[in-house]
Amino acid sequence: MKNSIFALNLLFLFACNTNDVVSTDVNLAELPYEGKKKSKELLVHELSDPDKLNPLTSQGAGSSYIEHCMFMYLLDIDKEKLEVIPWLAKERPKISELNEGPYKLKIDYEIRKEATWDNGTPVTAYDVDFSFKTTKNPHVDAEHQRPYIDFVADIIIDEENPKKFSFLTNELHYSAEFSSGGVNYIIPEYIYDPEQLMRKFSLKQLSNKEEIEEIRGDLDLITFAESFNGEKFQREPGFVVGCGPYSLEEWTTGQRVVLKKKENWWGNALIGTQSFDNHPEKIIYEIINDKVTAVTATKDEQIDIMRGVSPYNFKELSTDKAFNSKFFMFNTDFLSYTYIGLNMRHPILKEKEVRQALAHCVNVPQIIEIIMYGYAKPIGSFVHPSKSHYNTNLKPYEFNLTIAKNLLAGAGWIDSDQDGVLDKEIDGVNTPLRLSIKFNSGNDSREKICLFLKEHAKKIGIDLEIKVKEWTVYLDECTNHDFDMYVLGWVQEAVLDDPKQLFHTDAYNGGSNYTGFGDAYTDVLIDNLRKEMDDEKRTNMFKELQAIVHEEVPYILLYTPDNLLTISKRFGNAKPYIARPGYEERELILKSYKGAQQ
Repeated sequence: MKNSIFALNLLFLFACNTNDVVSTDVNLAELPYEGKKKSKELLVHELSDPDKLNPLTSQGAGSSYIEHCMFMYLLDIDKEKLEVIPWLAKERPKISELNEGPYKLKIDYEIRKEATWDNGTPVTAYDVDFSFKTTKNPHVDAEHQRPYIDFVADIIIDEENPKKFSFLTNELHYSAEFSSGGVNYIIPEYIYDPEQLMRKFSLKQLSNKEEIEEIRGDLDLITFAESFNGEKFQREPGFVVGCGPYSLEEWTTGQRVVLKKKENWWGNALIGTQSFDNHPEKIIYEIINDKVTAVTATKDEQIDIMRGVSPYNFKELSTDKAFNSKFFMFNTDFLSYTYIGLNMRHPILKEKEVRQALAHCVNVPQIIEIIMYGYAKPIGSFVHPSKSHYNTNLKPYEFNLTIAKNLLAGAGWIDSDQDGVLDKEIDGVNTPLRLSIKFNSGNDSREKICLFLKEHAKKIGIDLEIKVKEWTVYLDECTNHDFDMYVLGWVQEAVLDDPKQLFHTDAYNGGSNYTGFGDAYTDVLIDNLRKEMDDEKRTNMFKELQAIVHEEVPYILLYTPDNLLTISKRFGNAKPYIARPGYEERELILKSYKGAQQ
């Protein structure tokens, strides 16, 4: 569906030895590499371990980047053109609107004839059926994933050609193409369900709320989910298996994740086609939970790719001639934003005036100038400014402590005991305005954001405690609403946003609505928005939702950061992309140079 994709004109810049701006029409392969590294392995920096490597239950962005080398969707995104492209599917699906019967859309797919699993058996529509049923199993830890495919109601598999199938949907959906083919990885039944327990259930059953309740207690449904959610399918080689070009060789917690290129992979015949390149023999994701240490490792050529370089280090490295002789430096736009999340069901933060007051305590221009060194832009909405449905009328909350103080006073907050902290009676108990804010360890930018906010909030009588958490613990606490406030970021896809995962009340338990935003009105607005096929009407709905979110402040939106990225000059075809994570590690080719292993 063409209306599900937005187009951008991109201008990429990178720094050379003298920090001049060099246009991307330069042949990077001709630029000299003056380092000494000879390994054929590609080393990518990760700030923390992946939360897991089960592609249907993991939630972290880092996990998704690693999984993208091992697993495949039916569809992918062309990182340059930002268009939907076929991946596991032979071609983009045919979508037909149905005017009779209970279903609204029919989405026809065919899987590539070459596609096989590691055991040599073909990838078929039965694997697609299994994968979607697994996500919809109510006991599988995929609550965050289910909203994206909830409109898929049934599947019809061609009896003569099991590589052909059709999805039937229970509603119209503005992003039916990408949501049906680009968000749910296809996984092998023979690995993840060797006892074939899920064959007992149909996709139609698991897509109907009434029928789900009838079978919820089924022992086979529960037994499968307990196994699927288990540790071996999250991290053990031999049990983390897809039909992509790489396999999991090792995961040593706190040190590295190692992927090994498969021999005789079925997709090798398609190398050169978008998303089929797989050149590095091994891809090693080095876990270094400190950005300063990671920069040192990069300088020593122990790291080939580092994304999210801290603005301070990026600025320093851009004038380092020795570093620039060995690394490309890219500074590009990025489809992401950083925000402070507020627990709207917290006794204090359930008051809108408190949330708005806190928003007025955040000095976004100061954060961008001092913490981000100008490598970011302010944002007024959860929709990226590059997208056509971004509400341009929304502006970031002004940093103004007087407004913040007046909002709190109007809501009844006073310093009754003169201890410097405001207080108020809540449910019959005198409650001081004391809150905590969390961030993940190793992220110095988020730590500084917390420190700045603590300083400003203190001036108007808010006592803010800062807590730091290890990434996997932090993500778990956010998911379980165990926070007052937190600092996090969302990385977006190059398609129209689906707000259900973040802002629908159905996504509160197990989904990504960490803050508890939403009511009956916004739920209906989101539901209707997803069904609206008229671009103009849907855009107006998007803008209304953005305005409500802006007013209610579940998020204090901070900025959309530039993607600050370094890639070794050992790879002559290195280039940046606006699509996440900003590069494609599988396509990198080790160029010929003196002393290189070939």
